[in-house]
Amino acid sequence: DGKILESFQLEIDESVLTGESLPVAKEKSDVIFSGTLISKGKGYFLVEKTGMQTRFGQIAQNLASIETDKTPLQKNLSTLGKILSIVAVSAAFLLIPIGLLQKRELSELILLAISAGVSAIPEGLPTVITIALAIGTAKMAKKNAIVRKMSAVETLGAVQIILSDKTGTLTKNKMEVKDFFLQKKDSLNFLLKVCVIGNTASLVQKGESGKFEAVGDKTDSALLIFAKEKIGDLNKITDDGKVIDEFVFDPKTKLITSIWEENDKRYVFVRGAPEKLLELSNLKPVEKQKIQKEYEKRAEKGLRIIAMGYKKISNSEIKDRKNLEKDLEFLGFVGIYDAPRDEAIDAIKSAKEAGIKTVMVTGDNEITALAIAKEVGLIEKDEDVLTGVELDKLTDDELEKIILNTTIFARTKPEDKFRLVKLFKKLGFVVGVTGDGVNDALALKKADVGIAMGETGTDVAKEAADIVLVDDNYSTLIRAVLEGRTIYNNIVKSIIYLLSSNLSEISLILIAAILKLPDPLLPTQILWINLVTDGLPALALASDNKNVSALKEKPRDPKEQILTKGRIIFISIVGFTLAFVLIIIFISLLKTQSEIFSKTAIFNLLIFSHLALAFLVRGKSMFKLNKLLFVTVGITILLQIIITTTPFFQALFKIGF
Repeated sequence: DGKILESFQLEIDESVLTGESLPVAKEKSDVIFSGTLISKGKGYFLVEKTGMQTRFGQIAQNLASIETDKTPLQKNLSTLGKILSIVAVSAAFLLIPIGLLQKRELSELILLAISAGVSAIPEGLPTVITIALAIGTAKMAKKNAIVRKMSAVETLGAVQIILSDKTGTLTKNKMEVKDFFLQKKDSLNFLLKVCVIGNTASLVQKGESGKFEAVGDKTDSALLIFAKEKIGDLNKITDDGKVIDEFVFDPKTKLITSIWEENDKRYVFVRGAPEKLLELSNLKPVEKQKIQKEYEKRAEKGLRIIAMGYKKISNSEIKDRKNLEKDLEFLGFVGIYDAPRDEAIDAIKSAKEAGIKTVMVTGDNEITALAIAKEVGLIEKDEDVLTGVELDKLTDDELEKIILNTTIFARTKPEDKFRLVKLFKKLGFVVGVTGDGVNDALALKKADVGIAMGETGTDVAKEAADIVLVDDNYSTLIRAVLEGRTIYNNIVKSIIYLLSSNLSEISLILIAAILKLPDPLLPTQILWINLVTDGLPALALASDNKNVSALKEKPRDPKEQILTKGRIIFISIVGFTLAFVLIIIFISLLKTQSEIFSKTAIFNLLIFSHLALAFLVRGKSMFKLNKLLFVTVGITILLQIIITTTPFFQALFKIGF
């Protein structure tokens, strides 16, 4: 980092640090930062800071000190695991004192208690969750969202607030001409000539599509594409003449001047700041005021105005720039801006429907930010915009009171976005942050889900992020939210299924023990039930089809436990009902059939009821096609038939007819 000693039309692209879409003109004594890019001019500067003392270095130091929090799912599963362990172990070892009172052998009771404990604990749950997240990661990768931290897949579905960049995320990060004004109706050809002649950008054809894109200065690129769209072949402008001389951008007058010769006539073409060009024009004061109102009206909509003028000259006038730029004929002006992405409007709408609040945090000015916010549907009418300067004046307590009513933060510094993330998290929200520059790294790491841009993102931003959007598109992020919600819903289905089936098993064994009945299930049978019903069907549920309607629902409360009151009631009703029904059947069979036949029947009935339960927990999508679920159920039924009818397995599992 350092201070400028001499500047010659120096412009620096600081978007990597500030997020501002246009290069910044630098004068003597201005500060410049390591890692930023010189887009125009040259200069000398005095190095004042290096390494970790630079702005980049400070960001790196702060990044290393940030501790990442556990995801909502990790917190929930940690609590669930402790509860299940205590309940399962207590229930299983309750069998030992009950059995001893009935004067049964201790060794037999210990074996039964251990088997029952295994049946009560859903040991397949960690595998199911890992595979569910892995499947979600693969699906998101196909949709241009690369997941770097697997736990972030599910967290994305719980996001309530997304702090989004403007440049490159909601916009194309490419300047375009949105509007233009002509002083006279027949001035268009001359205006287009001023756009093209002295232009430093170049047109490059994109593959075989026939489309062109401009390479070079962003403003010049926008003017070149505009001229190309209006006239088609730019050679029509340049073939009949040549540039005699040109004067580069003057940061004081904010003008660029070129001298053009065509058909033995010489012209001065000038473009730049509208207020300066009007001042130098030969228009009457009344006409100047009228044009000023026109360009100010467009500037209020966030457009950057580039005015054009020209005049004919003689050979003797070429060297004096001041004279060349006097008494110009004002041709008109164009309004350029960083246009919103085509998909941004639909993505913002989808986010609103999903109950997600999108907050724009940009380094750009407040007028541009407000204009883009309106265009993409982020806001419907004018709202207050908080700037970085205003943020600095507010304490955290003061900011907390207005933060939820503010949608746009402009002219922000990297520290501002980091501060906003901390405050939203303090208020109890699950926060997602998009970013591409080094300036975003702190906020990306602090957020519950950090989302970096793949095309324009720096390596620092990608390293700090949990997810990388390959196409830098906000709509990709919203599609990823749907995937995150689907994964959470599938994990919940798997947990409900596992706990309901395990509760029915442990309840069946406990009730039989209390009623002094023979053990309905033997240790080997219990382990087999766990193997076939806790494994494959639970995995199939974890990879269940997505329901698009999930994006119409509000994000879940991060404080809400996986086992809500409604889910506990469902698990209890299903688990205990199944156990009581099987006990009644068992008692009935013992009266008319042999003990081994009764146990065989209960063994098979329990497995088939668990398979039916796998469909029941799917709710409204019970009968929707899930190939993996149908295949796993089919395989389980086939294995169960083989075990029940084959003498070898009959002896192993102590079953028969």
